[in-house]
Amino acid sequence: MGQTRALVLVGLAVFTAVILATLPASLLASRLPAEIAVDGASGTIWNGAADEVRLRGAPLGSLTWTAEPGALLRGAMAFHVEVVRPDGFVRGRLAATLAGALEGDGLELDLPITALHPEHGDDAWAGTLSGRIEHVRLEQGWPVALTGTLGIAHLRPPGSALEIGGYAIDFDGRANSAEKLVGRVRDVDAPLLVRGQLEIRLERSYLLQGEVTPRPGASPEVGRAVAFLGLPDAAGRRSFEITGTF
Repeated sequence: MGQTRALVLVGLAVFTAVILATLPASLLASRLPAEIAVDGASGTIWNGAADEVRLRGAPLGSLTWTAEPGALLRGAMAFHVEVVRPDGFVRGRLAATLAGALEGDGLELDLPITALHPEHGDDAWAGTLSGRIEHVRLEQGWPVALTGTLGIAHLRPPGSALEIGGYAIDFDGRANSAEKLVGRVRDVDAPLLVRGQLEIRLERSYLLQGEVTPRPGASPEVGRAVAFLGLPDAAGRRSFEITGTF
């Protein structure tokens, strides 16, 4: 009797495993948050692909994913994902927890900064967004933890062919608190000296502030590109402050 019961349990376990392993990818696609949509899903929920993934209606590229079954033992659904498009990519590990949070680890990206706004016109800033997010945690769609570095290269102001260099934001975690995440803004091989700070506040607002100064020998066009910030001080510095809510 005991041996028969054991065989039945093994059979049920194998049957369940086969059913789970062959669940179609379309089932996963139908359970995504409202902001995310996929077209042309194929494969299974454990190893699949989609012709296109969209975030809030903006097409990001083709998608592939591979599940991490061991994460189930820790109460999470985790996937290694990769989004590829002709002009860039996003790849890394994403996990959804039982508490409803979304976590990302080892996320790498290289995309045009207009990727999320494909309807942009001549009044949009242009450039390339790249970097690596070591860890991020989203709760109710808002970041509550973030470490990593994001950079913008070949930045061009709206309606201009002039590149004003590259810049980076570093989130090292040590400056973060329960109320806000803080990133340090700096220039990277740019004709402008930039020092600033980005605050992402838990009440769903942000504050970007700092100072920008044309480097000695920078072309007059560079100075004109930041003239909209107002008159400089005696040292040539112009202050900037940008705030917003979501």
